[in-house]
Amino acid sequence: EIRNGEENAKVDYTAIPTAFHKTADDLMGIKDGIRVAVEKAMQNEKMKTELITNVSHDLKTPLTSIINYVDLLQKCDIDDETAQSYLSVLSEKSDRLKHLIEDLVEASKASSGAITVHTVSVSVNEFINQLTGEHSEGLSEKNLTVIVNLPDEDIVVKADSNLLYRALENLIVNVKKYAMEHTRV
Repeated sequence: EIRNGEENAKVDYTAIPTAFHKTADDLMGIKDGIRVAVEKAMQNEKMKTELITNVSHDLKTPLTSIINYVDLLQKCDIDDETAQSYLSVLSEKSDRLKHLIEDLVEASKASSGAITVHTVSVSVNEFINQLTGEHSEGLSEKNLTVIVNLPDEDIVVKADSNLLYRALENLIVNVKKYAMEHTRV
């Protein structure tokens, strides 16, 4: 019963010889020790998830204000090209920070098993073609040649379309960041 994860397993001392009572006591001690360790691990995981959620929420509030103010400033008639360039950088970096915070929350949910997955039939070919198209400018800025080698027959998988898209997009983003220039992808 203990081997199968039955945490309420008890030893029936009347059913075993007296010589094995010490071994039975040791088994019960191991079972209790494992239960305590699992409870601590679960408590630590819950605290980590709550910390990430709270910090993420605390970061989102001022970040939302920054994004809104940058948006308002971009709508103003500002002739200074340097100021326009600074606003563009602020907009890009604040959007990136927003996505990083969202990714952090999702990673926390995934590691705790609290993520909701909605599986549907997804065309991998379509995702790859869409992503390479969306990132073609950034890839060519790094002088990366994209080679897509997909079979004629569509690859269809059962997956959460949002999660699969993010995983594939993360691969392309990492390629843009870390691939050596003038190479093939």
